[in-house]
Amino acid sequence: MNQTKDPGNAVQANEAWVVATDWTGLRGRNVEVYEHGEFVDRGVVDTVTPDGHILWLSFQGNIPRRIIEKLPETTIRVLPD
Repeated sequence: MNQTKDPGNAVQANEAWVVATDWTGLRGRNVEVYEHGEFVDRGVVDTVTPDGHILWLSFQGNIPRRIIEKLPETTIRVLPD
């Protein structure tokens, strides 16, 4: 596996992206959101709570932001810069 930027405490997933286990270092990163293994959204992390349990995704379009809660079934994949 190639090494990629590791945002905080993340687990290497493959050459193109990492699965973030610690959300506190994700601000400004391009991510994809999965729930129960299914893709649900993609955007740029606008901000994260200090405890890393909630983040806001920023979009272009009609809905400017969406809140994402860190639940056991939620996975964040960090995309390469």
